[in-house]
Amino acid sequence: MAETYLADLKTDRSVDDPEFDTKDMQEKISKLGKVLSHDATKLTLACKSPRKPADGIKMITEISNTFFRLVGFYNTIPKQAGKTYKEAFRAAVRDTLLGQIALCNSFSDEPKKEFMVPTAVLWETCKMMETQMPVDNRAAVLKQWKTMQETLADAKSEVHDVADGDAGGFDDDEDEEMSPEQIAVAKQCAQLVDLVVFIYVKIERRCIKEADCLLCDQLADAGRVLGDETDVLVSQLYDSDAETIRAKYIKEYVDKALALIQAAQKVSLPEEHAKWFEMCSKKLQEIATKKD
Repeated sequence: MAETYLADLKTDRSVDDPEFDTKDMQEKISKLGKVLSHDATKLTLACKSPRKPADGIKMITEISNTFFRLVGFYNTIPKQAGKTYKEAFRAAVRDTLLGQIALCNSFSDEPKKEFMVPTAVLWETCKMMETQMPVDNRAAVLKQWKTMQETLADAKSEVHDVADGDAGGFDDDEDEEMSPEQIAVAKQCAQLVDLVVFIYVKIERRCIKEADCLLCDQLADAGRVLGDETDVLVSQLYDSDAETIRAKYIKEYVDKALALIQAAQKVSLPEEHAKWFEMCSKKLQEIATKKD
Protein backbone atom coordinates (compact mmCIF):
# COMPACT_ATOMS: atom_id res chain seq x y z
CA MET A 1 0.00 0.00 0.00
CA ALA A 2 2.60 2.55 1.11
CA GLU A 3 4.96 1.76 -1.77
CA THR A 4 2.09 2.13 -4.25
CA TYR A 5 1.29 5.56 -2.84
CA LEU A 6 4.98 6.54 -2.97
CA ALA A 7 5.00 5.71 -6.68
CA ASP A 8 1.80 7.69 -7.11
CA LEU A 9 3.42 10.80 -5.62
CA LYS A 10 5.94 10.82 -8.48
CA THR A 11 3.12 11.53 -10.94
CA ASP A 12 2.70 15.27 -11.39
CA ARG A 13 -1.01 15.81 -11.97
CA SER A 14 -1.86 19.10 -13.65
CA VAL A 15 -4.87 20.17 -11.59
CA ASP A 16 -6.63 23.44 -12.39
CA ASP A 17 -8.74 24.95 -9.60
CA PRO A 18 -8.77 28.77 -9.30
CA GLU A 19 -11.00 28.54 -6.22
CA PHE A 20 -8.66 26.25 -4.29
CA ASP A 21 -8.40 27.16 -0.59
CA THR A 22 -4.80 26.67 0.65
CA LYS A 23 -5.75 27.29 4.29
CA ASP A 24 -8.49 24.65 4.13
CA MET A 25 -5.96 22.17 2.74
CA GLN A 26 -3.56 22.97 5.57
CA GLU A 27 -6.28 22.26 8.12
CA LYS A 28 -7.29 18.97 6.50
CA ILE A 29 -3.71 17.68 6.34
CA SER A 30 -3.11 18.82 9.94
CA LYS A 31 -6.08 16.79 11.17
CA LEU A 32 -5.01 13.74 9.17
CA GLY A 33 -1.51 14.03 10.64
CA LYS A 34 -3.04 13.78 14.10
CA VAL A 35 -5.16 10.79 13.04
CA LEU A 36 -2.13 9.05 11.56
CA SER A 37 -0.14 9.58 14.74
CA HIS A 38 -2.86 7.88 16.75
CA ASP A 39 -3.05 5.09 14.15
CA ALA A 40 0.68 4.47 14.53
CA THR A 41 0.28 4.15 18.29
CA LYS A 42 -2.57 1.69 17.89
CA LEU A 43 -0.56 -0.31 15.36
CA THR A 44 2.37 -0.76 17.74
CA LEU A 45 -0.03 -2.01 20.42
CA ALA A 46 -1.86 -4.29 17.98
CA CYS A 47 1.34 -5.91 16.71
CA LYS A 48 2.95 -6.59 20.08
CA SER A 49 2.64 -10.07 21.51
CA PRO A 50 0.36 -11.60 22.63
CA ARG A 51 -2.09 -9.71 20.39
CA LYS A 52 -3.68 -11.65 17.55
CA PRO A 53 -2.79 -11.11 13.84
CA ALA A 54 -6.34 -9.91 13.24
CA ASP A 55 -5.68 -6.90 15.48
CA GLY A 56 -2.70 -5.86 13.37
CA ILE A 57 -4.58 -6.41 10.12
CA LYS A 58 -7.40 -4.19 11.37
CA MET A 59 -5.01 -1.35 12.15
CA ILE A 60 -3.18 -1.69 8.83
CA THR A 61 -6.54 -1.30 7.13
CA GLU A 62 -7.31 1.84 9.12
CA ILE A 63 -3.88 3.31 8.34
CA SER A 64 -4.36 2.49 4.67
CA ASN A 65 -7.61 4.44 4.71
CA THR A 66 -5.87 7.43 6.32
CA PHE A 67 -3.15 7.40 3.70
CA PHE A 68 -5.78 7.07 0.97
CA ARG A 69 -7.27 10.34 2.20
CA LEU A 70 -3.85 12.01 2.55
CA VAL A 71 -2.75 11.15 -0.97
CA GLY A 72 -6.20 11.98 -2.32
CA PHE A 73 -6.15 15.47 -0.79
CA TYR A 74 -2.59 16.03 -2.01
CA ASN A 75 -3.65 15.17 -5.56
CA THR A 76 -6.25 17.96 -5.48
CA ILE A 77 -3.62 20.70 -5.05
CA PRO A 78 -3.67 22.77 -8.26
CA LYS A 79 -0.86 24.63 -9.96
CA GLN A 80 -2.40 27.92 -8.83
CA ALA A 81 -1.48 27.06 -5.23
CA GLY A 82 2.20 27.36 -6.08
CA LYS A 83 5.02 24.93 -6.75
CA THR A 84 6.75 25.41 -3.40
CA TYR A 85 3.48 24.96 -1.49
CA LYS A 86 2.68 21.74 -3.34
CA GLU A 87 6.21 20.41 -2.85
CA ALA A 88 5.94 21.00 0.91
CA PHE A 89 2.85 18.79 1.07
CA ARG A 90 4.34 16.18 -1.25
CA ALA A 91 7.43 15.94 0.99
CA ALA A 92 5.28 15.62 4.12
CA VAL A 93 3.14 12.82 2.68
CA ARG A 94 6.25 11.08 1.31
CA ASP A 95 8.00 11.20 4.68
CA THR A 96 5.01 9.74 6.49
CA LEU A 97 4.79 6.94 3.94
CA LEU A 98 8.48 6.16 4.40
CA GLY A 99 8.00 6.22 8.16
CA GLN A 100 5.08 3.82 7.90
CA ILE A 101 7.12 1.43 5.76
CA ALA A 102 9.92 1.45 8.33
CA LEU A 103 7.44 0.78 11.15
CA CYS A 104 5.79 -2.13 9.34
CA ASN A 105 9.19 -3.61 8.52
CA SER A 106 10.11 -3.53 12.20
CA PHE A 107 7.28 -6.00 12.88
CA SER A 108 7.61 -8.14 9.78
CA ASP A 109 11.37 -8.77 9.74
CA GLU A 110 13.01 -11.73 11.46
CA PRO A 111 14.56 -11.34 13.93
CA LYS A 112 12.21 -8.59 15.15
CA LYS A 113 13.63 -5.09 14.96
CA GLU A 114 13.16 -2.44 17.63
CA PHE A 115 9.78 -0.87 16.82
CA MET A 116 9.90 2.16 19.12
CA VAL A 117 12.50 4.01 17.03
CA PRO A 118 10.50 3.95 13.76
CA THR A 119 7.34 4.71 15.76
CA ALA A 120 8.98 7.82 17.25
CA VAL A 121 10.17 8.91 13.81
CA LEU A 122 6.65 8.56 12.43
CA TRP A 123 5.21 10.46 15.40
CA GLU A 124 7.67 13.30 14.73
CA THR A 125 6.73 13.45 11.06
CA CYS A 126 3.03 13.46 11.94
CA LYS A 127 3.65 16.27 14.46
CA MET A 128 5.32 18.31 11.75
CA MET A 129 2.31 17.67 9.50
CA GLU A 130 0.01 18.82 12.30
CA THR A 131 1.82 22.04 13.15
CA GLN A 132 4.20 23.17 10.42
CA MET A 133 2.46 22.91 7.05
CA PRO A 134 2.36 26.24 5.16
CA VAL A 135 -0.88 28.14 4.86
CA ASP A 136 -0.03 29.31 1.34
CA ASN A 137 2.80 29.49 -1.19
CA ARG A 138 4.34 32.58 0.37
CA ALA A 139 4.57 30.85 3.73
CA ALA A 140 6.12 27.80 2.07
CA VAL A 141 8.77 29.95 0.38
CA LEU A 142 9.54 31.87 3.58
CA LYS A 143 10.04 28.62 5.46
CA GLN A 144 12.35 27.32 2.75
CA TRP A 145 14.17 30.67 2.71
CA LYS A 146 15.02 30.34 6.40
CA THR A 147 16.67 26.99 5.69
CA MET A 148 18.66 28.51 2.81
CA GLN A 149 19.87 31.32 5.07
CA GLU A 150 21.07 28.84 7.69
CA THR A 151 23.08 27.04 5.00
CA LEU A 152 24.51 30.34 3.78
CA ALA A 153 25.54 31.26 7.31
CA ASP A 154 27.58 28.05 7.53
CA ALA A 155 29.20 28.75 4.15
CA LYS A 156 30.00 32.31 5.19
CA SER A 157 31.72 31.10 8.34
CA GLU A 158 33.75 28.57 6.40
CA VAL A 159 34.87 30.91 3.64
CA HIS A 160 36.02 33.46 6.22
CA ASP A 161 38.01 30.78 8.01
CA VAL A 162 39.79 30.04 4.74
CA ALA A 163 40.32 33.73 3.97
CA ASP A 164 41.83 34.23 7.44
CA GLY A 165 44.25 31.38 6.80
CA ASP A 166 42.47 28.96 9.13
CA ALA A 167 41.92 26.26 6.51
CA GLY A 168 42.59 23.03 8.34
CA GLY A 169 43.13 20.26 5.82
CA PHE A 170 43.77 22.68 2.94
CA ASP A 171 44.99 20.68 -0.04
CA ASP A 172 44.72 17.57 2.18
CA ASP A 173 47.72 18.73 4.17
CA GLU A 174 47.11 20.43 7.51
CA ASP A 175 50.71 21.67 7.59
CA GLU A 176 50.67 23.27 4.15
CA GLU A 177 50.31 27.03 4.19
CA MET A 178 48.14 28.86 1.71
CA SER A 179 49.87 30.95 -0.90
CA PRO A 180 49.21 34.71 -1.11
CA GLU A 181 47.25 34.06 -4.32
CA GLN A 182 45.07 31.47 -2.61
CA ILE A 183 44.38 33.80 0.30
CA ALA A 184 43.53 36.64 -2.10
CA VAL A 185 40.97 34.58 -4.00
CA ALA A 186 39.50 33.29 -0.73
CA LYS A 187 39.02 36.88 0.44
CA GLN A 188 37.40 37.67 -2.90
CA CYS A 189 34.97 34.76 -2.40
CA ALA A 190 34.29 35.88 1.17
CA GLN A 191 33.27 39.32 -0.10
CA LEU A 192 30.90 37.75 -2.60
CA VAL A 193 29.30 35.47 -0.03
CA ASP A 194 28.94 38.36 2.43
CA LEU A 195 27.03 40.37 -0.16
CA VAL A 196 24.87 37.40 -1.12
CA VAL A 197 23.91 36.94 2.54
CA PHE A 198 22.67 40.54 2.61
CA ILE A 199 20.74 39.95 -0.63
CA TYR A 200 18.92 36.97 0.92
CA VAL A 201 18.00 39.06 3.96
CA LYS A 202 16.72 41.88 1.77
CA ILE A 203 14.63 39.52 -0.35
CA GLU A 204 13.12 37.93 2.75
CA ARG A 205 12.15 41.28 4.23
CA ARG A 206 11.13 43.18 1.10
CA CYS A 207 10.34 40.85 -1.78
CA ILE A 208 8.75 37.56 -0.73
CA LYS A 209 6.02 39.26 1.30
CA GLU A 210 5.14 41.48 -1.68
CA ALA A 211 5.50 38.91 -4.48
CA ASP A 212 2.60 37.05 -6.06
CA CYS A 213 2.47 33.25 -6.14
CA LEU A 214 4.47 32.87 -9.37
CA LEU A 215 7.18 35.32 -8.34
CA CYS A 216 7.50 33.59 -4.97
CA ASP A 217 8.31 30.36 -6.79
CA GLN A 218 10.80 32.12 -9.06
CA LEU A 219 12.57 33.58 -6.03
CA ALA A 220 12.62 30.16 -4.37
CA ASP A 221 14.06 28.49 -7.47
CA ALA A 222 16.76 31.13 -7.96
CA GLY A 223 17.54 31.09 -4.23
CA ARG A 224 18.01 27.31 -4.19
CA VAL A 225 20.30 27.43 -7.23
CA LEU A 226 22.46 30.16 -5.69
CA GLY A 227 22.57 28.33 -2.36
CA ASP A 228 23.87 25.21 -4.08
CA GLU A 229 26.39 27.29 -6.01
CA THR A 230 27.63 28.80 -2.74
CA ASP A 231 28.55 25.32 -1.51
CA VAL A 232 30.34 24.64 -4.80
CA LEU A 233 32.29 27.89 -4.64
CA VAL A 234 33.48 27.36 -1.07
CA SER A 235 34.42 23.72 -1.70
CA GLN A 236 36.58 24.73 -4.66
CA LEU A 237 38.82 26.77 -2.37
CA TYR A 238 40.23 23.41 -1.23
CA ASP A 239 40.41 21.69 -4.61
CA SER A 240 41.15 24.24 -7.35
CA ASP A 241 43.90 26.75 -8.10
CA ALA A 242 43.20 30.46 -7.75
CA GLU A 243 42.96 31.22 -11.47
CA THR A 244 40.48 28.41 -12.09
CA ILE A 245 38.32 29.67 -9.24
CA ARG A 246 38.35 33.20 -10.69
CA ALA A 247 37.78 32.16 -14.29
CA LYS A 248 35.14 29.51 -13.69
CA TYR A 249 33.61 29.31 -10.24
CA ILE A 250 33.45 32.99 -9.34
CA LYS A 251 31.96 33.78 -12.74
CA GLU A 252 29.31 31.07 -12.34
CA TYR A 253 28.57 32.24 -8.81
CA VAL A 254 28.05 35.84 -9.84
CA ASP A 255 25.81 34.75 -12.73
CA LYS A 256 23.58 32.84 -10.29
CA ALA A 257 23.54 35.79 -7.89
CA LEU A 258 22.53 38.16 -10.69
CA ALA A 259 19.74 35.77 -11.67
CA LEU A 260 18.39 35.95 -8.11
CA ILE A 261 18.55 39.74 -8.17
CA GLN A 262 16.70 39.79 -11.50
CA ALA A 263 13.94 37.69 -9.95
CA ALA A 264 13.78 40.10 -7.00
CA GLN A 265 13.57 43.09 -9.35
CA LYS A 266 10.34 41.72 -10.84
CA VAL A 267 8.62 42.52 -7.55
CA SER A 268 7.10 45.97 -7.36
CA LEU A 269 9.35 47.73 -4.84
CA PRO A 270 9.78 51.30 -3.58
CA GLU A 271 12.48 53.18 -5.48
CA GLU A 272 15.02 53.04 -2.65
CA HIS A 273 14.92 49.24 -2.55
CA ALA A 274 14.99 48.91 -6.34
CA LYS A 275 18.13 51.05 -6.38
CA TRP A 276 19.67 48.88 -3.66
CA PHE A 277 19.39 45.80 -5.87
CA GLU A 278 20.90 47.71 -8.80
CA MET A 279 23.82 48.68 -6.58
CA CYS A 280 24.28 45.05 -5.54
CA SER A 281 24.45 43.93 -9.17
CA LYS A 282 27.24 46.39 -9.84
CA LYS A 283 29.07 45.51 -6.63
CA LEU A 284 28.98 41.77 -7.42
CA GLN A 285 30.55 42.36 -10.82
CA GLU A 286 33.09 44.74 -9.34
CA ILE A 287 34.23 42.17 -6.77
CA ALA A 288 34.33 39.41 -9.39
CA THR A 289 36.63 41.34 -11.71
CA LYS A 290 38.93 42.67 -9.01
CA LYS A 291 42.43 41.20 -8.73
CA ASP A 292 44.64 41.91 -5.72
